[in-house]
Amino acid sequence: MHKKLKTAYRSEMALGKRLFSEGKFKEAFHHFERAHVLGQFYVIPHARTHIWMLALGIRTGNAREILGQIIRIPLGLIGSALGKVPLGNTGGANVKLSSKMPIPEDLKAYLEPDAGD
Repeated sequence: MHKKLKTAYRSEMALGKRLFSEGKFKEAFHHFERAHVLGQFYVIPHARTHIWMLALGIRTGNAREILGQIIRIPLGLIGSALGKVPLGNTGGANVKLSSKMPIPEDLKAYLEPDAGD
């Protein structure tokens, strides 16, 4: 993961964690989704976003999210390791595992091949 992408990923995760700790779960989830888009091609960052989504599901008692993340954690690890992930997928249980999704405009620049230059 190049430096600019890593910085953006860490920023989204930090915002998500802060909002989670403040009990702002909807807002936290949004930032975990954005972190997922940025980190899904990298095994550890990808798994980390799903673990936080699982924690959020547990904290809010959302059975669908809990089950969805229990499934997504191992599949995400495998997908990242093989480079087979649906680009732009936000990672929540509210979207199909295989759905490609549009990448938010402000995140596209971090995912360009030359973005680390």
